[in-house]
Amino acid sequence: MRRIEKAALPEPGELRRLICSAADQIHAGGTVVDPDAQGLSGVDIIMTDEDGSAILVDLIFDGVRAVPTRVHEHLDWLAENQRLFLKAYSGDGLVSADAPVLVFVAPEFPSTVVRAVSRISDVRVRLVRAELLLVDGEPGLLLEAIALTQSEPVSAAVTRRVPELGGGGTESSFEGRIESESVRALFTLFRSGVDGLDGRISTGEVEGALHFALDGARLATVAVSPGSFTVSTGDPVVNPIVVSDRVSLERALNAVISFFVREGRVRQASDDGNGNADGGASELSRQEQAELRRIWDDGIPGRAGS
Repeated sequence: MRRIEKAALPEPGELRRLICSAADQIHAGGTVVDPDAQGLSGVDIIMTDEDGSAILVDLIFDGVRAVPTRVHEHLDWLAENQRLFLKAYSGDGLVSADAPVLVFVAPEFPSTVVRAVSRISDVRVRLVRAELLLVDGEPGLLLEAIALTQSEPVSAAVTRRVPELGGGGTESSFEGRIESESVRALFTLFRSGVDGLDGRISTGEVEGALHFALDGARLATVAVSPGSFTVSTGDPVVNPIVVSDRVSLERALNAVISFFVREGRVRQASDDGNGNADGGASELSRQEQAELRRIWDDGIPGRAGS
C-alpha cells in the first residue's frame, strides 16, 4: 500500500516546475510558453490555449486577499507591453492578448476573495487551489479549480435611486467609466456614505482617481475600472479594497469609517505629523465619536460570517 502524506508547498522554482508539468489542469488544452516569466506585475508562468490566447499564471504565496487588485495590475501590465509581449511569444503560438485568462494558484482562497472575483464580469479569471502530496516520498501536486458563482446583484430599487442619491439625474465623467450599472449603484452608495461622515468632506478628481479629503488630509481615494472600483483609505497599512458587490462595499465603507474613528479627528494641512494642529476645528465631539464607534463596532447585522 502506498503512503500518502500532505506537505507544504515547495519553494517557488519547484512549484513552477510542478505547475508546468500539470499545464492541462491549469487550463484545458493549455501549453506552457514561458515557465519563468518574472512579470513585473507578478506573473510567474505564461501559457497559451488552442486558439493562441494568452494565459497568465500568478502563484500566490502570501497576500491572497489582494487577488482582485492583482487582476487589474496584470491587465494593466499586459496592455502596456502588448506589442513586445506578442512579439516575444508569437513564435510559440501565442498570438492574442486581447482577452487573456488570468489564473491564480494558492493553497487557499478566503470566501471574500472568491465572492469579489466572481463579480469581475469583464475578465476571465480562474482560482486554483494547490496542495502538495507526497506519495511514497515523491511529490505530486493536487490542483482544484474553485467554482466562481455570481453573487447577489444590487436590487433594482437601489439602482433606481442612484440619481437621487447622487444629487441629480446627470452622471459624472468619473462615474461614467464604470460600465456595470450595479457597480455604479454601489459607487453612489459608497460616495453617499463617505459624504455623510462629515459635512466638511470635499471631493476632487486627480490623475483619474477621486479623492475624499477633510481639512487637507486624505480620507480615501477611489479608482474605477469597467467592472469595479478600488478604495484606498488614508491609512497606508490597510490594503486597497476592490468593490464589486455589496459585501465588498460594506468592507470598504467600514474601512473608511474605522480610519475616521481611529484618527479621532482628521489632521489639518498644517499638522506637524505628530498630531499637533492649529486651532482644533476638526476635533470630533464625544457624541460624534461614540456614534461612529457604535456604527463601526456593530457593523451591519447578519454579516458576522462574511
